[in-house]
Amino acid sequence: MPRPLRQGRYSSAAEVEHTTFRPQLTSLIDVMTFLLVFLIKSFSVQGDVITPSANLELPISSSSRPPRPATSIEITKDNVMAEGRILSKLSDMDKADSMLIPNVYKWLVGLHGNTFDTMQQHEVLIQADREIEYSGLKRVMYSCNKAGFVDFTILATQKE
Repeated sequence: MPRPLRQGRYSSAAEVEHTTFRPQLTSLIDVMTFLLVFLIKSFSVQGDVITPSANLELPISSSSRPPRPATSIEITKDNVMAEGRILSKLSDMDKADSMLIPNVYKWLVGLHGNTFDTMQQHEVLIQADREIEYSGLKRVMYSCNKAGFVDFTILATQKE
């Protein structure tokens, strides 16, 4: 009759032959947990991906900073758009005497209210086609500024 084994020791060489190797699962699970946490922490994903409008050809940028999500306005070759709605036509803007684009101003004020408070300034992301004239971009920026949006980001394609 074999003697009961004491923990961690074998009583004779014969008993060593009949035992099987059993790895310590606790330490293996700990190592796997550390690896998993490390991989999750090192894998960075930007949650808010900004996709440009399909009918825009964006200018090239050498900046490595990704754009932050913000209120977005698209300036195509023909229109000024926001949330898929046409706010103004570029041909109508050229005929106007004022720098202010009334529909853009109304949309922005309606979106965030009258925000002339300096403590509450909003950011606007402008997606402008690379072929539009600077005067059109300047009018959109002026209208945004009048609506209380003073921080502008112009979306561009990152240089490879």
